[in-house]
Amino acid sequence: MIKTIKCWNCKEEVEVPDKVTRQDECPNCSTPLKCCFHCRFYDKEAYHQCLEPQAEWVRYKEKANFCEYFKFRYTYMEKQEEKPLDTPEARKDAWDSLFDD
Repeated sequence: MIKTIKCWNCKEEVEVPDKVTRQDECPNCSTPLKCCFHCRFYDKEAYHQCLEPQAEWVRYKEKANFCEYFKFRYTYMEKQEEKPLDTPEARKDAWDSLFDD
């Protein structure tokens, strides 16, 4: 399974490494990957714009930071092969895969 995110700056899909560092950048626009805008805890309406209560305040959300709670926002992620659902078995397999751990 290839993990990708959608870059907040250029809106292109980017493959992400398993472990991201402050030096990792989007290959299209050179935006840091480890920034608040790519984090699943980022919320524009939350206190300090972060849903993680123990995280320290980060002034520049678009720049690389040292946050220990950073986790990628996976809403754009996990590309999987799409299989046609022509047969009852294929539909059952697709249904069962929704509940796999």
